[in-house]
Amino acid sequence: MDKNELEVKAVKAFENLQAARERLFQAAEKAIYTAMKLEDEKSSLLSSGKIDGKNEEIRKAQIRELAGSAFDELAIMQNNERAARYQFDKASAEVDAVKTLLRIAELQ
Repeated sequence: MDKNELEVKAVKAFENLQAARERLFQAAEKAIYTAMKLEDEKSSLLSSGKIDGKNEEIRKAQIRELAGSAFDELAIMQNNERAARYQFDKASAEVDAVKTLLRIAELQ
Protein backbone atom coordinates (compact mmCIF):
# COMPACT_ATOMS: atom_id res chain seq x y z
CA MET A 1 0.00 0.00 0.00
CA ASP A 2 1.49 3.30 -1.05
CA LYS A 3 1.47 6.51 0.95
CA ASN A 4 -1.56 8.04 -0.80
CA GLU A 5 -3.69 4.93 -0.34
CA LEU A 6 -2.73 4.78 3.31
CA GLU A 7 -3.56 8.45 3.79
CA VAL A 8 -6.99 8.01 2.19
CA LYS A 9 -7.63 4.94 4.33
CA ALA A 10 -6.62 6.82 7.50
CA VAL A 11 -8.79 9.84 6.74
CA LYS A 12 -11.77 7.61 5.99
CA ALA A 13 -11.26 5.60 9.19
CA PHE A 14 -11.18 8.74 11.34
CA GLU A 15 -14.25 10.15 9.57
CA ASN A 16 -16.10 6.86 10.16
CA LEU A 17 -15.11 6.93 13.82
CA GLN A 18 -16.37 10.47 14.26
CA ALA A 19 -19.67 9.64 12.56
CA ALA A 20 -20.08 6.51 14.69
CA ARG A 21 -19.31 8.52 17.83
CA GLU A 22 -22.03 11.03 16.89
CA ARG A 23 -24.58 8.26 16.21
CA LEU A 24 -23.73 6.62 19.54
CA PHE A 25 -24.17 9.90 21.40
CA GLN A 26 -27.54 10.53 19.74
CA ALA A 27 -28.73 6.98 20.46
CA ALA A 28 -27.66 7.24 24.10
CA GLU A 29 -29.44 10.58 24.47
CA LYS A 30 -32.65 9.13 23.03
CA ALA A 31 -32.45 6.12 25.35
CA ILE A 32 -31.94 8.37 28.39
CA TYR A 33 -34.82 10.64 27.38
CA THR A 34 -37.11 7.65 26.78
CA ALA A 35 -36.19 6.16 30.17
CA MET A 36 -37.03 9.48 31.81
CA LYS A 37 -40.39 9.57 30.03
CA LEU A 38 -41.15 6.05 31.24
CA GLU A 39 -40.29 6.98 34.84
CA ASP A 40 -42.55 10.03 34.56
CA GLU A 41 -45.37 7.85 33.25
CA LYS A 42 -44.88 5.36 36.08
CA SER A 43 -44.98 8.16 38.65
CA SER A 44 -48.09 9.59 37.05
CA LEU A 45 -49.83 6.22 37.14
CA LEU A 46 -48.90 5.69 40.79
CA SER A 47 -50.01 9.14 41.89
CA SER A 48 -53.27 8.98 39.93
CA GLY A 49 -54.45 5.93 41.83
CA LYS A 50 -54.67 3.77 38.69
CA ILE A 51 -52.18 1.39 40.27
CA ASP A 52 -53.86 -0.33 43.21
CA GLY A 53 -52.13 -3.70 43.51
CA LYS A 54 -51.74 -5.15 46.98
CA ASN A 55 -48.11 -6.15 46.47
CA GLU A 56 -45.10 -5.11 44.40
CA GLU A 57 -45.54 -7.87 41.84
CA ILE A 58 -49.14 -6.90 41.10
CA ARG A 59 -48.26 -3.19 40.93
CA LYS A 60 -45.43 -3.91 38.48
CA ALA A 61 -47.78 -5.94 36.29
CA GLN A 62 -50.36 -3.13 36.33
CA ILE A 63 -47.71 -0.56 35.39
CA ARG A 64 -46.47 -2.81 32.58
CA GLU A 65 -50.00 -3.17 31.26
CA LEU A 66 -50.86 0.53 31.43
CA ALA A 67 -47.49 1.83 30.21
CA GLY A 68 -46.70 -0.99 27.78
CA SER A 69 -45.97 1.25 24.83
CA ALA A 70 -43.49 3.28 26.87
CA PHE A 71 -41.67 0.07 27.86
CA ASP A 72 -41.63 -1.01 24.21
CA GLU A 73 -40.26 2.37 23.12
CA LEU A 74 -37.51 2.16 25.73
CA ALA A 75 -36.54 -1.34 24.54
CA ILE A 76 -36.27 -0.05 20.97
CA MET A 77 -34.12 2.91 22.04
CA GLN A 78 -31.85 0.63 24.08
CA ASN A 79 -31.48 -1.72 21.11
CA ASN A 80 -30.60 1.26 18.91
CA GLU A 81 -28.00 2.35 21.44
CA ARG A 82 -26.44 -1.13 21.52
CA ALA A 83 -26.32 -1.19 17.72
CA ALA A 84 -24.69 2.24 17.66
CA ARG A 85 -22.14 1.11 20.27
CA TYR A 86 -21.32 -1.93 18.12
CA GLN A 87 -20.77 0.30 15.07
CA PHE A 88 -18.60 2.62 17.17
CA ASP A 89 -16.51 -0.33 18.36
CA LYS A 90 -16.08 -1.50 14.77
CA ALA A 91 -15.01 1.99 13.69
CA SER A 92 -12.54 2.13 16.60
CA ALA A 93 -11.06 -1.20 15.51
CA GLU A 94 -10.71 0.19 11.98
CA VAL A 95 -8.80 3.20 13.33
CA ASP A 96 -6.53 0.91 15.34
CA ALA A 97 -5.81 -1.15 12.21
CA VAL A 98 -4.94 1.99 10.25
CA LYS A 99 -2.65 3.18 13.05
CA THR A 100 -0.87 -0.17 12.89
CA LEU A 101 -0.47 0.14 9.12
CA LEU A 102 0.94 3.63 9.59
CA ARG A 103 3.51 2.32 12.07
CA ILE A 104 4.49 -0.46 9.70
CA ALA A 105 4.86 2.06 6.86
CA GLU A 106 7.13 4.21 9.03
CA LEU A 107 9.43 1.24 9.62
CA GLN A 108 9.88 0.58 5.92
